[in-house]
Amino acid sequence: MTKPRMRSAAPDRTQHFVVINVDGSVDEVMVATGDAADALADAVVTAATALTTVCVPVGGFSSGGFVVVGNIVFDLAKARRTEVRVEARSLQFAAMGIKK
Repeated sequence: MTKPRMRSAAPDRTQHFVVINVDGSVDEVMVATGDAADALADAVVTAATALTTVCVPVGGFSSGGFVVVGNIVFDLAKARRTEVRVEARSLQFAAMGIKK
């Protein structure tokens, strides 16, 4: 009798973004997890409420996983309107291949 093969768990194919709109200027920032996205969105909203500056890390993916590739500094002292939302985008279909 053959042994059943164990399949590895499917990799998480979801990217998490925080979309920040300050007076019509939109920036999308990729973060590692949904919890990190929520925390970053809260930090931006808190800075907007206090009319202060916030430094937002910009992320990306490399062969080693998620990495921070830079920062954006938002000076929200003179902003009239700041909108922040968290988006999760599935990459389920992006990695499909063609079988021959």
